[in-house]
Amino acid sequence: MLILLLILSFGLRLFTLANPAAYIFDEVYHVPAIKAIAVGNPDPFNPFAQAPEPNTAYDWLHPPVAKLIQAISVNVFGANSFGWRFPSALFGTLSIAALYYFTLTVFKKPQLALAAAALFSLDNLQFTMSRIAMNDIFVTTWIILALAFFFKRQWRLIAVFTGLALATKHSALFLYPIYLIYLVPEFLKKPSFKVFLKYLLTFILIPLLIYFLSYSPMFLQGKTWTDFVNLHKQIYYYQTHLTATHGYQSAAWQWPLLIRPVWFHVAYLGDKIANIYNLGNPAIFWGGLIAVMYVLIQGLSFATAKVRPYWFILISYFSLFLPWLLSPRILFLHHYLPALPFLCVLLASVLPKFKPYWLVVVACFFFFYPINTAIPLPTTWLKYWFWLPTWK
Repeated sequence: MLILLLILSFGLRLFTLANPAAYIFDEVYHVPAIKAIAVGNPDPFNPFAQAPEPNTAYDWLHPPVAKLIQAISVNVFGANSFGWRFPSALFGTLSIAALYYFTLTVFKKPQLALAAAALFSLDNLQFTMSRIAMNDIFVTTWIILALAFFFKRQWRLIAVFTGLALATKHSALFLYPIYLIYLVPEFLKKPSFKVFLKYLLTFILIPLLIYFLSYSPMFLQGKTWTDFVNLHKQIYYYQTHLTATHGYQSAAWQWPLLIRPVWFHVAYLGDKIANIYNLGNPAIFWGGLIAVMYVLIQGLSFATAKVRPYWFILISYFSLFLPWLLSPRILFLHHYLPALPFLCVLLASVLPKFKPYWLVVVACFFFFYPINTAIPLPTTWLKYWFWLPTWK
């Protein structure tokens, strides 16, 4: 069943992946950088370099792991929309497998793991972010695996996947509150210098080494340590001083309520219109909130082994979501993506009590599928997809 789910998920993510051939949303930043890295051009590591294509810019703001993978794909499939989006479709599918592994690791229940993976595969936010050349689906995959190995206390793998997450997107730092919540009490119960060194190696030194090594192309292209430091000074300044606004920005508290999706692309085709609209599956978003409240109302206690897995899921979900409430910069719905898989796990854990709800989840996914994938629709029909005034 898992293999079938992954095959179907991968097929849906590949279908019409190259449409549109033009850049969509933040591909205007990511793709010029991907193309440049693919040919060994060092400009994407220079905050002041100008991208050659009109109305584009190099993405130097994020670490390079996702772009390095996407650059390999461009070299294999060509500098075209399929080439730069294929890795996202691949990692969108891998993230589903990763969530199955995570849930199985935590709960030891294959049916629950399959349900969580299926829910994640049927979320329209996860689906749309699996079909765009950005880095969010990559960091989400690394985060899921890092937390799976953290639950198993497999130290080397924790270090590797934490490092890959940080070297993909700086928001992976939100993993550290989860680590601290569990490790600090453990260490205080039985402190030792050996354990301290293990923690230092696992959570600081190896991830930083991986982060630094991810910039190897920059150094191989003639950049220096000073360039590396100056780049990160610019990254920090940009993230803390960004004052730009956007018509589809949203506050973090709005994400779970699915108040403001993001319009990625539109093509006007006579009396028809083709859209790529990035919004979550309402049945999963709103049902997930009910699941969170339901689990909390159960009166969970840290004292019993039976509920410890639920606390791990809740802590992971809130740690990957709540810090965004303090962010000084503009935000979008896709910043919620790393927290979403853990919402799916909680929802899967309560859905056996509401089996008909699965039909609603599947129906919502396919109902919104056309406006996730730029399928032309009669313009007069579009109003049926805008359930809330804030979705327009």
